[in-house]
Amino acid sequence: MTLLLDGHKVQGKNLKVTANLRIESGDMSGQTSNTDKAHKGFKPKTLTVSLMIPFVDKSQLVDLMRLAEATAGGGQLHLYRVVNDSAEVFGVRQVEFSDGISAREDDSLRAWLVQFTLSERESNPEKVEGRRAGNKVNAQGAPGSAVGDGGGATDASSDNPALSGFEKVLGRVDKWLGGSEPK
Repeated sequence: MTLLLDGHKVQGKNLKVTANLRIESGDMSGQTSNTDKAHKGFKPKTLTVSLMIPFVDKSQLVDLMRLAEATAGGGQLHLYRVVNDSAEVFGVRQVEFSDGISAREDDSLRAWLVQFTLSERESNPEKVEGRRAGNKVNAQGAPGSAVGDGGGATDASSDNPALSGFEKVLGRVDKWLGGSEPK
């Protein structure tokens, strides 16, 4: 089994990757024995990696620590493109280190037993949720004019209320340049 992070092979022996998808749900039974659950969505998929690095190959552990401590602009954790069979099956493409990294010495094996977790970022469900249209909010209205309206304002906003703020500004500039706006 191989694990590549941005093309860097994670070195070690007995590499094992465990993929996990957590499905959040909430109990809707209240004080009854009902078994209804509310689906609260899918949480980011994780890859738990365990491997062994012999003491004589300590440079492999140094390289792994360098990958774990890498940051991007703004101090955010570095986002890695991952290549691994388990990650591919679970649809995981981009990950970052999460929940820490541990290296426990095993004297009988003369090696470090290393374990760390990679958490999915920018998943397909996350992208779909971001593109999903939000619930439309209806504006509340009442008879009469709005407070502070003044009753008779004649600016570009009253010409066409369907225009965006930027378009209204452009309309004012156009009128001013064309000479139809009083100076």
